[in-house]
Amino acid sequence: MENIKQAGQAAVEKVKEVSSGASYEANKEAAKNDNLSASSRISHGVNAVGDKIDEKSHEAKKEGHKEIAEEKGVIGQIGDTISNAYHYVAEKVSEVTSGASYEANKEKVKDSDNTVGERVGAGFSAVGDKIEEKAHKAKAEAHKESL
Repeated sequence: MENIKQAGQAAVEKVKEVSSGASYEANKEAAKNDNLSASSRISHGVNAVGDKIDEKSHEAKKEGHKEIAEEKGVIGQIGDTISNAYHYVAEKVSEVTSGASYEANKEKVKDSDNTVGERVGAGFSAVGDKIEEKAHKAKAEAHKESL
């Protein structure tokens, strides 16, 4: 039973890791925004650093939980189910994160206050985000069907 608990904790840490990563990216972009005040940009920069620390912390905790779960012998059908559930959740979180990034980049493309270079770059990023979103969705569905 302990192995199942550890695998569940690993999934929770993965969600937190991805969430912190998304927050980091948003704060990083805000810190670069010339339209914001210097104090706001600095605040976003500080928050980005904190988010990156949180992301790495959750990643380390996730790996620790996974190792404990594996040491305790998560095998057979239960192990496969937990693994597929974990990967399903991770892919769904990544899908949502890519979708949010796509929307943010789409807004940058539409913002006439941005330079042409920024808008073109955001357009390329938006396309990449949409591709990632679709890939994560497909992977999530595959893991879901394996449950």
